[in-house]
Amino acid sequence: MRQVGDGAQLNGQERLFLGLAEQLVRPLLTVSRLSELAATDGSESSLEQWQLVRSVAESSLQLVESYALSLRVHGKVAPLALEPVTVSSLLYDTAASLESFARQYGVKIELDTGPRLQPILADRQVLQAAMTSLGQVFVAAVAEAEERSPVHVSAHRSRHGVVAGMYSGTAQLGADSLRRARLVQGRAWQPLQQLVSGPAAGVFVADSLLQTLAAKLHVARYHNMTGLAATLQPSTQLQLI
Repeated sequence: MRQVGDGAQLNGQERLFLGLAEQLVRPLLTVSRLSELAATDGSESSLEQWQLVRSVAESSLQLVESYALSLRVHGKVAPLALEPVTVSSLLYDTAASLESFARQYGVKIELDTGPRLQPILADRQVLQAAMTSLGQVFVAAVAEAEERSPVHVSAHRSRHGVVAGMYSGTAQLGADSLRRARLVQGRAWQPLQQLVSGPAAGVFVADSLLQTLAAKLHVARYHNMTGLAATLQPSTQLQLI
C-alpha cells in the first residue's frame, strides 16, 4: 500500500482531501468542546450551546457530503441528472438552509433573485450543494469582518445567461481569494487560512461542483457589492415553448 506522505507525493484529489481535512479541524473541535460544555452545564445557556453544536456539525457534514458528490460526479460514478431548474426556487431553498447557520454567527441572509429569470438546465442537487457551500463561506467571512453586512443570495439576468451567487459588502472574497483558493490543490501542506480568508474549502467544493455543470466561479459585482458567482445557461427546452 502506498503511504501518504507530504504534499508533493499526493495526487490532486488527495491534496484537495487533505485541504478539506485541515479546514474541518476547527469546526469539529468546536463541536467537541461545546458538546462537553452542554453536557455538564445546567444553565439556560445549554440550549444555545447545543444549537451551535448542531449548526456547526450540520455545516461540516454538508461540506463533506458536497465534496463526495463532486468526486462521484467528476469520476462518473454518479451521472448528472440534468433537468430544467427554476433558479429563484433553488436559491430560496439555499437561503432557507443557510438561515440557522448564519444566525449562530449573527449574520443576516437576504434573498434577491430579481424578476423573470429563465429556467436553467442543471442537476438540481449539484447546483444546490454548490450554492450552499459557497454561502457558508460568505457567512463565516462576514462573521470575521469588523463591520457585518448581510450575505445576499442573489441571481440576475445577463446577456450570457443567469448569474447566481453570493454577495456581501464586507466579506473580502474577490479575485485574489479565488485565485489562491484554486492553488490550494498544489499547496495543501500550507495552512488554508494563509491562502484564503474564511473556510476556503467551501470555495473549492463549490467551484468543483459548478465545473460539472459547464460553469465555474468568477468574481462578480452586483448593487455595489462584491461576490462570487457562476453564469448558468438557460434551458433551451423551455425557450422553445
